[in-house]
Amino acid sequence: MVVSVKTTSVEAKVHHSVRKWSGVIWFLIEVSLIGGTIFGFPALFKILPQYGIYNDTNNCAIPLINRTEAEGKDSSCEEHQTRQYQNALTLGIILFEIPSVIIGPLIDRFGCRFVKLIAIIFHIIGWLALAFVAPAGIIVLLTAYTSSDYFSKSRAFVSALFAGACTSATMWYSIFQILNDADKITLQQLSYIWMSFSVLMLISSFLYLDWRFPILNLPYRFDTKFEKKQDHSVIITGEDQSSNGSEIDNMKWYIRVLNREGVWHHLLSPLYLLVVLFLSILLLPGIFLAVT
Repeated sequence: MVVSVKTTSVEAKVHHSVRKWSGVIWFLIEVSLIGGTIFGFPALFKILPQYGIYNDTNNCAIPLINRTEAEGKDSSCEEHQTRQYQNALTLGIILFEIPSVIIGPLIDRFGCRFVKLIAIIFHIIGWLALAFVAPAGIIVLLTAYTSSDYFSKSRAFVSALFAGACTSATMWYSIFQILNDADKITLQQLSYIWMSFSVLMLISSFLYLDWRFPILNLPYRFDTKFEKKQDHSVIITGEDQSSNGSEIDNMKWYIRVLNREGVWHHLLSPLYLLVVLFLSILLLPGIFLAVT
C-alpha cells in the first residue's frame, strides 16, 4: 500500500513537471509574439501613411494643383504624420510600463488567470484598432514572469528566458514592414492574424495559470520550498527567540530589508550588476525611439 502511494506521488510530480515546462515553452512563444512589440513600432512609420492614418488632419488629404505647393505640402504632411506616430509610440511605451503598478496587485489579489483574461480583451480590441496593444503586452509578460514561481531551483532561468523573449518581440513590426513592402500581405490582414493569438492566450490561461476562485484550479501551486528554507535559516532557537522576534516585529520594513542576511551580498554581486547593466543598455534604444 505504501509502495503504491509513493509510486503515485512520483508519477504525479513527473506529470506536473512536464506540464510546468510545457507551460514555459508556451509562454515563451506568447511573449515573443505579443510581449514587447510596441518597441518595434517605428518600423511602421513609412507604412502607416499608405493607409491614410493621420492623413485627415492639417489638410493633408486636399489635392493641390501647383507642383511646388504640392511638394511643400507633402513634406509638411509627412512631418505632421511622423510627429503623430512618435506621440503614439511614446503613449504606447507609457501604457506598457505604467500598468505594471496595477497589474502586480491584481495578480496577487485575483491570480494570473483572471488578469490574463482581461489582457485578452485588450489584445482583441487593440489589434482591431491598432491601439491598446501595449497593456496586453505587459500583462502577458508579467503573468509569464509570475508563472516562474511554479519552480524553485529554475526560477531565475525561466525568468531570464521570458526577458529575452520579450526583447525578441520587437522584431515583428520590422517583419510587417518587409512583408508589406513586398505586397505579400496588408496591415489589416496582419492585425487579424495577431488578433487570433488571443486563442493561444485563452488556452494557456486555463492550462498553465491559476486564480483565486475555487473552480478549474491547477493541481499544483507555487513552489515555496526555497522561501521556507530561507525563513527557516533565520529562525532563532532558544530563550532569545521571543525577545528577538518582538524586536523584528517592531522594526520598520525597510530596516528589515537592510538587515536581512545576504541582501548586500546579492545586490553587489558582479553577476547581478552585469545583468542590470546589460538590460539597461538593451532597453535604451527602445526608450529613445520616440524621439529619433
